[in-house]
Amino acid sequence: MVRWFAITQNQYIGFSVLGLALFVLQQLPYIIMPFIQMESNILMEMQDKSALLNAIEKILGVSCILLMMFLVRGDVKWFSLSTLHEKVFFCAAMLAIAGYFIGWIFYFNGFQNFLIIFCFLVPLPPIYYSFIGLWRGNYLLAVLGGIFLIAHVSNVWNNLK
Repeated sequence: MVRWFAITQNQYIGFSVLGLALFVLQQLPYIIMPFIQMESNILMEMQDKSALLNAIEKILGVSCILLMMFLVRGDVKWFSLSTLHEKVFFCAAMLAIAGYFIGWIFYFNGFQNFLIIFCFLVPLPPIYYSFIGLWRGNYLLAVLGGIFLIAHVSNVWNNLK
């Protein structure tokens, strides 16, 4: 973790390799998607019905990624599970990403229905980001992840209805 300059007493603009790794982990399904033959791909063929809602969702999603990689606390180690707080929220984040991967396994195998999309694929990335924020003490990320959850679900719901 690199700290470039302080923005509060304990928050810094910097770079977190762990934040980058956690983002890449969440993006794995999109990285392998071109190598998987699917008859249909509802999510990639989805047309945005609201430019405003789409823009809000994208801004919030990108903001979560930027906060995860570039907002770092001064007292946080590269990787730590030393407190109960850290263990609980790290496990919650890993459960969210595991559920997300399970959803993608179903999706890649042709189960591209409402239940898979809205129980696994849409809500779990923002929840994952929020729990990472709570684990790392990045409370701005945790809150923004919750707002992103609302925007992400709303936008995809609007596009698929």
